[in-house]
Amino acid sequence: MANRAFDCHFDFKYGTDTSNRVSLQELTVTGANKERGSFYQPTMALSFNRLLKAIPLPPEGVLVDFGCGKGRVLLLAVLGGMKKAVGIEFSPHLCRIAESNINLVEKTIGTRLEITVIEGDVTDYEIEDDQNVFFFFNPFDDVILAAVVENMKKSLHRKPRQVAIVYYNPVHSHVMDQHFLLKNRYIIGGEEYVLYALVDGLV
Repeated sequence: MANRAFDCHFDFKYGTDTSNRVSLQELTVTGANKERGSFYQPTMALSFNRLLKAIPLPPEGVLVDFGCGKGRVLLLAVLGGMKKAVGIEFSPHLCRIAESNINLVEKTIGTRLEITVIEGDVTDYEIEDDQNVFFFFNPFDDVILAAVVENMKKSLHRKPRQVAIVYYNPVHSHVMDQHFLLKNRYIIGGEEYVLYALVDGLV
């Protein structure tokens, strides 16, 4: 109940639209991986805020949300103190909603937020050297997750750095388990998050 009440308060406070599920059938997408994606469901804002306070984050946090939907996590991350956030989303419709939500929050607080929404397939996204917090809310199947993991490893091989990998509702955790060290599991407000870090020799 507290999670849902906080979500409603977030949208009421900023005039945003970050709630309500959206099925894939309702969306057109960029790329050929629509059938491998999951429906849009927002991350619980209260649980996510508590998670940010609970987990060890690398300094100068730059978050990437793979399958950012309407942009709620991007907003919460930057409002919660992260330096910057980038969202990758294959639905043009959800990208436009996310951009609108960011603009509404910026108008409400009177400050520009370092948030970028990129329309495209996550498998095509080249991870940048300063990005060090990676967030997944079960956005796609194990095939796409494995491809994104390989892109992450390439980036970390090119530019070794401390990272935090957060997997919310970790349906395909076996993919992560093969490549990264499971650091901790968190149950916050009834929501499960898994935190991964690097394993020496695997990147």
